[in-house]
Amino acid sequence: MKKILTTVIIFCSLLGTGCKKWLDVKPQGQTTQDELFKTQKGFRDALTGAYIRMKSGNIYGGALTWGNIEFMAINWENPSVSNTALTKLINGDYTDATVRGWLDNTYADLFKVVADANSILSVIDDKKSVFTEGNYSIVKGEALTLRAFCHFDAMRMYGPLPSAPGTARILPYVTTVSKDIHEPLLYQDFMKSVLSDLDQAEALLKDVDPIRKYSIAQLNPGQNDQPVLNDNYLLYRQVRMNYYTVLALKARVYLWLSTSDASYKVNAAKYAQMVIDAADPTGAPLFRLGEERDRAAEDYTMSSEHISALSVYNLATTATGLFGETGSLMRYDFNITDGFYYLNNLFPVSERTSDIRWKQMWTYKTTAGATNYVMYKKYIQKAGLFPILQIPLLRLSEMYLILTECADTKAAAEAPYSFLCSKKGIPFTSFNTTDWVTDRKNKLIREYVREFYAEGQSFFTYKRFNLTTLPASWTYTYYNAKPTKYLVPKPDREINYNNN
Repeated sequence: MKKILTTVIIFCSLLGTGCKKWLDVKPQGQTTQDELFKTQKGFRDALTGAYIRMKSGNIYGGALTWGNIEFMAINWENPSVSNTALTKLINGDYTDATVRGWLDNTYADLFKVVADANSILSVIDDKKSVFTEGNYSIVKGEALTLRAFCHFDAMRMYGPLPSAPGTARILPYVTTVSKDIHEPLLYQDFMKSVLSDLDQAEALLKDVDPIRKYSIAQLNPGQNDQPVLNDNYLLYRQVRMNYYTVLALKARVYLWLSTSDASYKVNAAKYAQMVIDAADPTGAPLFRLGEERDRAAEDYTMSSEHISALSVYNLATTATGLFGETGSLMRYDFNITDGFYYLNNLFPVSERTSDIRWKQMWTYKTTAGATNYVMYKKYIQKAGLFPILQIPLLRLSEMYLILTECADTKAAAEAPYSFLCSKKGIPFTSFNTTDWVTDRKNKLIREYVREFYAEGQSFFTYKRFNLTTLPASWTYTYYNAKPTKYLVPKPDREINYNNN
């Protein structure tokens, strides 16, 4: 994203007192809510408040991106033996009180974003007259997508193994602002609710979302560029729940469902292909896979791939504190002949010469006592005035992996995978003809880890495949799990779903 720092400053100034006003909102206080939702700006401010909440350290500003969820996948080491709770989290011991507190906070904050969305959705149809052209559909479509996004991640985290969803009720799908207890739904009913929200959002956003009419560059004007829209609120669509977010999330949801019913792969592939095929007015791809030129430009999160992301103004400071020399997020390794051990299995020496997920991305710490630990640079920002202050939520590379997984022939699976390999800088090798399906699975698992390291996707990948050990091609048997590791407990008591 070009000149994101300027973007954030402009955006906040355009909101005026909007952010502060949102912080003062008490959703159960009817007078305050009525006042907020008298105008289009009030609805927009409320929607902005939901995005702000998504940056909470308990969810996408930490725990569900590079924090607890990555420890659960054993992508990080416990930097302190005295931190016994973290060791228990890594080992899948969810009975510890501290661990339960972390997990409960994540659950609560996911549903606080849901409550933010519901505060909008509960009144927006009655206030349709306050909106100018297209804005009703955009605000409602984004709110529905936010609600579906957070519910689905709550299910991925706290729900059953997708390969064996069972017949028990799992989680509530909350659609109202109410003090009433929300009863949990059966797995299939819950997933139908996710897809229902996304179907509605797709229909609402399809004809009005500016991302369907302009290129990403046009929607992200530089400091001296003339905006293509007079309404600045409708710019910077890749840091919103836009139309293609809906399609990409549908692809992710249908892939999850396909674990227990392979017929869902058809829809997973369909929506993934729709995102890949998205084009700007000139016919050029709307999103493109990150490649060597992006890594060389220190765009380590591959922002050209961001279908949806969070704009985080202090990401540079946060990333340096977490991933830098004195940070707590690190991987244990030790030097052998070519410099690494564990990482040689994730990034084999024979493959990694030009792999952009590897080149200059991992370095050893030099701090005394920490020299056997490696740091990861994905969120470290490049020097200069305009760093790329975005946390990706959905990326284009995932769509290629979904196409690869959903293909029903070896040739059809190899086509998107070979293209991804060419962009990421790794040699493409055909799937083993003896058992190409198993070989595809093993390669895909490793690609999910390499591609989405520190993005919170490894644990969900392992859960989807119900992995107990890493594939045989990974010669260092570091990860091991029982199915119970994937059964993360939700809070024992009913939480307040109203954001009180």
